[in-house]
Amino acid sequence: MTTVQVPHEVASFAAHVRERLAPFVGQFTQAVDSDTDDDRIAAVEELRAGHDEQVARMRKLQSVLYDAGIAWPSGPADLGGLELPPIHDTVVDEILDEMGFPTREALFVGLNIVAPALVHHAPAELRERVVTGLYRGDLIGCQLFSEPGAGSDLAGVNTRGVRDGDDWVLDGQKVWTSMGHLADVGEALVRTDPDAPKHAGLTMFLVDMHAPGVTVRPIRQMTGGAAFNEVFLDGVRIPDSQRIGGVGEGWKVASTSLGNERSTMSGAAGPLTPYVMERTVELVKRLGADADPVHRPQIAKTVAAVTAMRAAAGLSPGSWSHGLEPVSGSVLKMLMAQAADEIAKLAEAVLGERAFIDHGEKDAFAWSEFVLGVPALHLAGGTDEIQHNVIAQRGLGLPRR
Repeated sequence: MTTVQVPHEVASFAAHVRERLAPFVGQFTQAVDSDTDDDRIAAVEELRAGHDEQVARMRKLQSVLYDAGIAWPSGPADLGGLELPPIHDTVVDEILDEMGFPTREALFVGLNIVAPALVHHAPAELRERVVTGLYRGDLIGCQLFSEPGAGSDLAGVNTRGVRDGDDWVLDGQKVWTSMGHLADVGEALVRTDPDAPKHAGLTMFLVDMHAPGVTVRPIRQMTGGAAFNEVFLDGVRIPDSQRIGGVGEGWKVASTSLGNERSTMSGAAGPLTPYVMERTVELVKRLGADADPVHRPQIAKTVAAVTAMRAAAGLSPGSWSHGLEPVSGSVLKMLMAQAADEIAKLAEAVLGERAFIDHGEKDAFAWSEFVLGVPALHLAGGTDEIQHNVIAQRGLGLPRR
């Protein structure tokens, strides 16, 4: 990785990022153009069949960012980070989008959910090896949390981990595992003490997704994609050296991952990228919906929701009132989902059946995947009901009912 003097002021940092990326624009943007066989707009990015080249390109882009010293602006210096505020991570994401680089959806979970848990809770050797691998593009990570009987009630997971000498043996089933079919490693929440209170009997492990006993089965969604997966763990042996945090401290580790997931879902890596916003404006203007009094109320709701989300996302630490800073991730995630909802409603209202039936019209059926994918945003990262409870109880100090 190249060591250079990196400016901290946001505008100067943005100029530095553009300068570092400029030599690679043609290499990546030409490949992106050759990949695009439709004009679809996605709320939840889903790699399609024959995605090997796309994934390889994402890994290559990540290695370019790492070598340029801008892969992880907010990360610790000993792991290749710059120890800058999180806004600098957003700057990199936005500039990549602005300059036409490919998205990094296959890397999202590893970079934004798995890596923070490792940084805060893993032993030094595991942290250095895996976090560096994730941020260099060598590894793709996934999150083995939800189960068929434990989704929103995450502390109710039943996948078992039994100690066997220096190893643990894992048995159980996980579900809704984003990018599990591409992952090299998975952060698995496992019950290691069935007699302890449910939050206290959990331990977190890092699973080799290529290990014997790991089976991944993609789940086809109504959008036509298969970004989520079932994962079966049948007698999977995990060395104790791959334990993340202490035995029985899995819930604390999971809370770190979930907090980062909720906050990053509302940022540039989420569905409301500048590209989606530009396409929304183009759609409204092309169909003359801005001049139609029937559509103006929905346009106003959409503008208000997006403005609220952007205003909250721009708040600096310490600007949150009423003790809400610790739950800012939940607040931002809710605002992001609401803004995406309003965009989907607007697209559906102005397009009607053309959003779901392909008549060959430009920028019409392309919206189907966004409209059909938005409901997933109310589940991913914790359901709306869970977010409401987090905000009410941990942020506002309200009692449990």
